[in-house]
Amino acid sequence: MEDIARYSLTLVGTVHGDPRGQARAGKLLNHLRPDLVTVEISPFSLRYRRRHGRRWQRQLATALAELPAGAALHLAIRRLTAQVALPFEVRAAGDYGRSCDVPWRPLDLGFLSRRHLPRYGPELLSPANVQALLTTADGSLEDFVAGQFRRARQALAQAPRRPFSPGAPETLRREHYLARRLRQLALRHRRMVHLGGWEHLVDWRDSPGLWGDLADLKPRRVLLDEADRLPAFSGA
Repeated sequence: MEDIARYSLTLVGTVHGDPRGQARAGKLLNHLRPDLVTVEISPFSLRYRRRHGRRWQRQLATALAELPAGAALHLAIRRLTAQVALPFEVRAAGDYGRSCDVPWRPLDLGFLSRRHLPRYGPELLSPANVQALLTTADGSLEDFVAGQFRRARQALAQAPRRPFSPGAPETLRREHYLARRLRQLALRHRRMVHLGGWEHLVDWRDSPGLWGDLADLKPRRVLLDEADRLPAFSGA
């Protein structure tokens, strides 16, 4: 692997819900040794998840208790379980921050979270919805995540068109905000790492976004599964 520790700003592309994500992120952070970590999550989302997370887990357990044995291993259920858990990116940033005495920051706008998170309890985790997930295509979560990383590598290499309308205002608004905040913070820190979904790192052909706003800073783009190629962290 190229010496990614020499870059002042590293953008790490994740696949949300990666079952190996926390270990991978921890390994990568300990390799990069940033003095600031930012995570693609809004302060609102972080507070809301911490306040309601235990209730969500109880709801999910109750819904699963009504389903056949082994239902929790279904791909859609495993993805749902990851969706309602505290994101691994947050857990990894917090662990690294405590062990190395460096700060981490949630960095995103909260308008999408304010719209969607209150629906988790009454809709997403309802027994009827959880049961309906069993009718969707099954498979391995690990294989699904690996497929997403392959898709990410192809997109980073080819700069394709966005898979949605290039004028989607909410996504562009988020990306411009993130770019502005990352630029401000990068100018004040010697080495900084941002953990966020890989889609925001792509130089989309048909619309501007996070990467276009930051390209002049020459940040390094890394996909999280590249941590698999790093030696085991010794803790020294």
